[in-house]
Amino acid sequence: MNIFRILSSNDGSINEPNVSSFLAYLLDPNEDHGFSSLLLQSFLNKIVAVDNEFLKKIQFVGKITDLSKSSGYSINILPELTVNIESKKKRRDIDIVLEIIEDKTKEILYSICLENKITDLSISKNDSQLEDELNGLEAYYNEIGIKPEIYVIYLTPTPSYIAMQSFDKLEYKRKCHLFWNKADDSVFNMLLKIFNDENNGLIDPINNQSSYLIKSFLSFINTDFKSYIEEKKEKLEKKNYGKPVIDLLNDFANTLSFENEYQLENIKKDFSSYVKINTEKDLVKNTRDAHINLSIVNEKNRAHYNVKKPDDVRKNVFYYVDDSKRTIKRFKLENNSNVKIFFNDEGEIRYIDSDELRIKNLE
Repeated sequence: MNIFRILSSNDGSINEPNVSSFLAYLLDPNEDHGFSSLLLQSFLNKIVAVDNEFLKKIQFVGKITDLSKSSGYSINILPELTVNIESKKKRRDIDIVLEIIEDKTKEILYSICLENKITDLSISKNDSQLEDELNGLEAYYNEIGIKPEIYVIYLTPTPSYIAMQSFDKLEYKRKCHLFWNKADDSVFNMLLKIFNDENNGLIDPINNQSSYLIKSFLSFINTDFKSYIEEKKEKLEKKNYGKPVIDLLNDFANTLSFENEYQLENIKKDFSSYVKINTEKDLVKNTRDAHINLSIVNEKNRAHYNVKKPDDVRKNVFYYVDDSKRTIKRFKLENNSNVKIFFNDEGEIRYIDSDELRIKNLE
């Protein structure tokens, strides 16, 4: 049993803010997880690896010093800190702000701005999020008259092209790109090392309750934060058709023109034929219809098919041409104006206009 994957099933109640909250718990040496400041030190050592002049005040022999309760330093975790960006007259929520305070002087030596992404779908190559959060955090401290050294950690699922591109956009020296999995600098590997060190007697034992919970979280990371239902469904589809049906639908859609209109019933038949030709398997009718429905952006019922984000390119394939819902065209955000895009926002059916989403992605 994995509590994270169970809770993320059905309406997907574990989302990016939930994962950020659990990460904040693991990074806090004052919490009862059982490994003190070990994960926090691992995170901060990755910043030092970028430049050994960074975080100099809390280094010992080139590594981050102990930051546990009795170390002489205090750790203050600020989850979901809202900052104002005056130049753009808007606000940003920083997933985690981590302050390192010297106990003797009560001075905030360092402030770590951590932006967390658990899917690439929430990354926009044109977004200025990291820059906005940095500017907003600087303004936040200026208002209260202090100037800690600020560092930015960008935590993304893997070193994907869009994640690297988004990170590189931030023109700031004190920054570090970390990953959840599939990289040396990954949270998965950091947590795994802590458990290996425990097994080898290099650190104190972690209590059974924390050990079980964190190992469940490791498994959740390793499945790219998929629920049991999602993982079971994709495994079954790969077994039956060689790849998930939504990917087959995208492959099929790439054979169609963006200019032409298509009868929905013909698309269903043609997609079944495409799958049969390419996989030598008959596509189950209910499976076919469900995937086509979830791929039509202005189909309200798609929100019931685990479409959690309006900018999920993988699932934004078609749109209805008119209210009859009999004719569709291929959808592309850059090409289509005034099209409603429905999605499931933590159990609520919502929509955003394609023009609004395009502007949002360009901000």
